[in-house]
Amino acid sequence: MSEGSNKINKSNNHLGLFISVEGIDGAGKSTHVAFIQEYLESHGLQVITTREPGGTILGEKIRELLLDKSNYMHQITELLLLFASRQELIANTILPNLERGVCVVADRFIDASIAYQGGGRKIDADKIKQIISLLEPQIQTDLTFLFNVRLDVACQRIANRATKVMLTENITENKLPDRIEQEDVEFFERVQNAYLQIAESEPVRVKIIDTANLIEHSRDIIIKHLDQLIINHYKPHHKQ
Repeated sequence: MSEGSNKINKSNNHLGLFISVEGIDGAGKSTHVAFIQEYLESHGLQVITTREPGGTILGEKIRELLLDKSNYMHQITELLLLFASRQELIANTILPNLERGVCVVADRFIDASIAYQGGGRKIDADKIKQIISLLEPQIQTDLTFLFNVRLDVACQRIANRATKVMLTENITENKLPDRIEQEDVEFFERVQNAYLQIAESEPVRVKIIDTANLIEHSRDIIIKHLDQLIINHYKPHHKQ
């Protein structure tokens, strides 16, 4: 990080790759996190995975507050708690690993707040930008996969997951719909539209993966983008 700046220098190819997966609840994004990790590791790269909210000791405690169905909270409280968790994750996990050359695959990052709190909760974009500006350091993903799914399919997946838990009585799996998953269809429609707007405005960074396709087809697309990212990031260093 350069002196007098809180922005990480992403032109340094000694840094690890920073990749995130995004999408509405029920989009199936989490199933691809392990695949991305394994693919990067097959290229000899060190990889860790993170999740939001959470990923640190303090972040996991914040996660419990955010997702607990019994907790009512103001939408700005929710936003601030999410960014508090994110700051801890950046400072204690993401940045130290990237600077050591370790790749980070994140299950959600800043785009999630723009989509969920900006789109879903209708919080003014300028307020979210102000909070983003407080993060230290300022950091953006090298590549983001946005897993897109029809709303009815996503809602059915969430319902099926809850039914499976109830039938097995395995409540410890914590798969019942959480505070955010319980929101109505209109909420998730706004979230999805916000995600698609992000992808439209940043097509180089954000790649849409249609989960209506067979998982093999989705993974072929993921591999194509990962291969290109690896070449662009590491090839100059390898030429030295």
